[in-house]
Amino acid sequence: MTQTPLLKYCGNHSVEDVVVTANSKASYLGFVFAPSKRCVTGEQVRQWLANVRVGQQLVGVFVNATIEEIEKVLIDVPLDVIQCHGAETPEFIKELKQRCNKLVWKVIHHSETGLETMKKYRGVVDGFVIDSKIPGLAGGTGVTFDWEAIPNYQQEAEFQQVSCFIAGGINPNTVQALLQYNPIGIDLSSGIEENGRKSENVKNLFEKRLFI
Repeated sequence: MTQTPLLKYCGNHSVEDVVVTANSKASYLGFVFAPSKRCVTGEQVRQWLANVRVGQQLVGVFVNATIEEIEKVLIDVPLDVIQCHGAETPEFIKELKQRCNKLVWKVIHHSETGLETMKKYRGVVDGFVIDSKIPGLAGGTGVTFDWEAIPNYQQEAEFQQVSCFIAGGINPNTVQALLQYNPIGIDLSSGIEENGRKSENVKNLFEKRLFI
């Protein structure tokens, strides 16, 4: 049975981006609080949210941040989900959840050991994002991984009873190929951008092909 995937638009890095993604079919909007071309500050996001009505849940992306750094962002931004995109251990995430009382997702970079890594977080995280592994880059690469591996990741997520988003290289031209794997969730950043900014036209085209 085909299900409609959950949708997350990540890497919002201007108030214009937020206007585009807030007016969408996404359930989640993501902001990157880590070194990246889409890096933002809590103060910036706080100002944007004060000027745009956002109905989606908010996801903050962090890469090997300390709990204190994450708590500082939470002062400004009412995040619903903390997404750990680095080498955060299960023990770290347990402490993070205890101190911040937020849902936590863990990014798994696809590799031959990706599934075994995912299993280490059983009973710890509230969701996963499966992304491409590109040396020197944490994410937002616009590069796909071998989607033949998706069923294995999704089976493990279903066993853990948590969400599982597929990221990397998804855009209006590739989404139809992705849908044959019946993804639980889809995570886009560059896939709805033109010239580095979220595009109303590309977003609408993507959603038309996704919800056809």
